[in-house]
Amino acid sequence: MNTRSVITAVVVATLMSIVSTAPAAQGKWTRKADIPTARCNLSTSVLDGKIYAFGGRTGSWPSTAATSSVVEVYDPATNRWARKANMPGPREGLSTCVVDGKIYAIGGMPRPGLNQPALVTVEVYDPATDTWTRKADIPRARCDFSASVVNGKIYVIGGVSGRGLNRPALATVEVYDPATDTWTRKHDMPEATCWHSASAVDGKIYVIGGGARWSGTQPIQVSLVWEYYPATDAWTPRGDMPTDRGAHSASVVNGRIYTVGGASDIGNITFATVEAYDPATDTWTTEANMSTSRGLLATSAVGGKIYAIGGTRDPLYSWTPVATVEEYDTGLTIPPPDFNGDEIVDFKDFSILVQYWLQEEPSVDIAPPPFGDHIVDFQDLAALSEYWLKEVMPVGLVARWNLDETEGKIAYDSVSNKDATLNGNPIWQPEGGKVAGALQFDGVDDYVSTPFILDPAAGSFSVFAWIKGGAPGQVIISQTDGTGTRWLWTDPSYGRLISWLMHPPFDPLMSGSTITDGQWHHVGLVYDFDGLRRYLYVDGAQAAKDINAVGGVGSDGGLYFGADKTLDAGSFFSGLIDNVRIYDRAVTP
Repeated sequence: MNTRSVITAVVVATLMSIVSTAPAAQGKWTRKADIPTARCNLSTSVLDGKIYAFGGRTGSWPSTAATSSVVEVYDPATNRWARKANMPGPREGLSTCVVDGKIYAIGGMPRPGLNQPALVTVEVYDPATDTWTRKADIPRARCDFSASVVNGKIYVIGGVSGRGLNRPALATVEVYDPATDTWTRKHDMPEATCWHSASAVDGKIYVIGGGARWSGTQPIQVSLVWEYYPATDAWTPRGDMPTDRGAHSASVVNGRIYTVGGASDIGNITFATVEAYDPATDTWTTEANMSTSRGLLATSAVGGKIYAIGGTRDPLYSWTPVATVEEYDTGLTIPPPDFNGDEIVDFKDFSILVQYWLQEEPSVDIAPPPFGDHIVDFQDLAALSEYWLKEVMPVGLVARWNLDETEGKIAYDSVSNKDATLNGNPIWQPEGGKVAGALQFDGVDDYVSTPFILDPAAGSFSVFAWIKGGAPGQVIISQTDGTGTRWLWTDPSYGRLISWLMHPPFDPLMSGSTITDGQWHHVGLVYDFDGLRRYLYVDGAQAAKDINAVGGVGSDGGLYFGADKTLDAGSFFSGLIDNVRIYDRAVTP
């Protein structure tokens, strides 16, 4: 047996014996700009890379306690807060969720105090206009619950009907469809819960901790974890959280759920505890504690980092709020070990790791994070095993529309909830795509519109799609504002791939590849910010690139698939579009 075979045998044996309960990389907490309005029992949601904070309680119980209608937005890129239009009425103990570029605020309490009923109120906030609109009430009034989005629908789980004596936790589950403004009852939780967290990962919702059992009139905080699968409307118990707690918050990074802070039974103490749950392995790891212990806080994740906002450090009887904001870098924002780029970690990636065994090779030296230790060894093997046979998102992927739906007017983004809207009457082709399903456009008035994704002048980016059909002069992808918005289209003379990105003042980028021949073609545009060059790709090969530098022409609009921004008659695409992907980096296919 040769040396390579010996190494492979040893490493395979080790891989099979490694368990996925190894301690996670310890992250780091950093203090950020305080939220202008100190509050607890608030809710936060992320849209376009910014964190919106809604409502909550201000002051201290009982003398100065008040429920807030304030909305403030935090930009992690600038570490600054800004004020937005207030909610129509004050609320605490509410939940907010993002669907199709808008934020839905559901339920809550209108004022502090005992013997107060919860709200049935549902209102939607549109950041584009800074306005609020009333929607259909939730059938069961509730506060201190959690909600999650799966496939464009909002699942509202548990909570209480109000505060005071004889108001036990609820097991009720209801789902809201923003497309129809209607509510539907679903299967109850196996055990009633309030003060819990709910997080969606891979189409399933994980309800963690909270007050699920009662001693007299007070909830006893527990460590229970329940998995809910909307596709089957079924509940399954999962591995308990290591620490009994409620009034915590949770956020998802790289498919792992980070539970942050919280409180013990009836609020005797608050926690700085952070524990992470991996649904794929049903295991927990202990993370670095927050600098401050807090319950009734809110967390949101942006760019692989978690932001813990507000809350209270006091026993929960007084609920004195804080303005503290801390950022947690999980240490897991390094690229996953998908070394060959096929979006799954398997023996192909393992073979690449073995090829560089005991060598210094940065491309596979992934442990310890974030920069490895200059040698490919068992630490890197252990890191690879944590992703074993998992589908992983490519580095820098910010939006992906698989276009695999079978009906409806929404094309779902599987990365960042940038769900797109069908206009005209494009036809779903579940069996007719290059990668599973596709969307067929009629060349008359069909197109798809998306929320804002990125500014092409702000940095490197890439966009790729599969297309079949089309005709000269028709547009594949354009941006709805700014200059030179035809990212990908076919030239009017011969149907060759062309880009008008940043034209004017810069010349169009023309390829020599005709793509309107009725065959499937993989087309792409890459903008390299460092080199200030555009590149066109057809079927994996570079088809054109700039000779001179271009750049500086930005846009803040959403995208159209299958039409120009002005909806010119000749721009509508006639054919199939499939698997549209956008990256915030320069990608070589």
